[in-house]
Amino acid sequence: MSLWKFSCACALALAGGLPVCATDSAPESRPAENTVETDTEFAWAPDMLLTDSGVKFSQQINRTEWDGALRFAYFRERYQPNPDVDGLGYAETIDEDRLSLLANLRQRVAGPLQLLASASYYDGYPEYRRVWIANRYRQKYDDPRFPRIRGYEEPEPKGYGVGAGARWEYVPAQAFAELRLGYQHERTAPGYMDVLFTTPSGDIDAGALASRERLDTYSVSLSSENVLTRRVRVLNEFSFADTTDRNPRFSYQGSINVALGERWVARGYGGVSTEQPTFDAHFFGLTLEYEISPTLSLLVSGRYYRDTGEIENSLPVTSAAPPLTSWEASAGVRWAVGRSTFKLQGGPFWTDYHPERGIGREFIHLYADRNWGLVQLTWSVQF
Repeated sequence: MSLWKFSCACALALAGGLPVCATDSAPESRPAENTVETDTEFAWAPDMLLTDSGVKFSQQINRTEWDGALRFAYFRERYQPNPDVDGLGYAETIDEDRLSLLANLRQRVAGPLQLLASASYYDGYPEYRRVWIANRYRQKYDDPRFPRIRGYEEPEPKGYGVGAGARWEYVPAQAFAELRLGYQHERTAPGYMDVLFTTPSGDIDAGALASRERLDTYSVSLSSENVLTRRVRVLNEFSFADTTDRNPRFSYQGSINVALGERWVARGYGGVSTEQPTFDAHFFGLTLEYEISPTLSLLVSGRYYRDTGEIENSLPVTSAAPPLTSWEASAGVRWAVGRSTFKLQGGPFWTDYHPERGIGREFIHLYADRNWGLVQLTWSVQF
């Protein structure tokens, strides 16, 4: 899992945890409930600036709930080659972005049953590492000082996905089961390797051979959400994902919300992920929230993540990430004013990579240990 994706996932999990004593039951008829939410996140290191911002509209009316979101991510990175293996490479500043569209629908078709549907689309690099890696191959095979190497093509990363499922309230207001099926198609920025080929005249020339550019992922997830007591709510989710040229990946994530008192709430989560032959990851985190007044709350959070390194089977010299350990700590405030709610949270984020044999030396600066700063700002209004 990439740093950017994991950071965003953790931010959402910690900021939007399940209410401790919420109920899924819905009246047959009620006025429409609308919510507009905007958020922005900044992550920075000495050679990186990453942002992800979006606006989301949600509506709940009678048996139908839906939402649509527009997001924009920006990557600004200082590229640094490894002169030991890349004598022609040069330092430069890279600017790239990504535009995303997301939509979700929940339709109640019977008292205890809801049907689910989702769709997503993005145009641009999915995360900051792919920006850095794509620039490394661009410099090597499409250096403006020399003719373009045969076989290299300028990347155009984009992707789309769809999903469907069902949610069943098998114990009224206390227990819910959910099944989701998903499909994701991605046109990636591929890696390359040096090859020799024979020209029509019979000469031997150098070229570039790309790894697989188009990936298809099929996924299935099953979750169970349970209100154990008036103060405790838990969620368990199991998922499988099968991606082109890779073995299936199994993941589990669990979370618990506990009202520790009249003013204290704890939200904890943790999980594991595994894929043959060598990938394993585990993570856990905790957020404590204290209500100073009905309109003002303080939050503190912590998170730990560790994996054995990503898997890349397509090329002999891989750009896949080596084993990673990371930590995050943050503090924030939530403030309600009328129909609006504001949330500001931030803190440090540390990454510690453990280089292994087989990871290309061209990427040592990409996988350098970094001390990051993270800031998240959210505003929402209901009407």
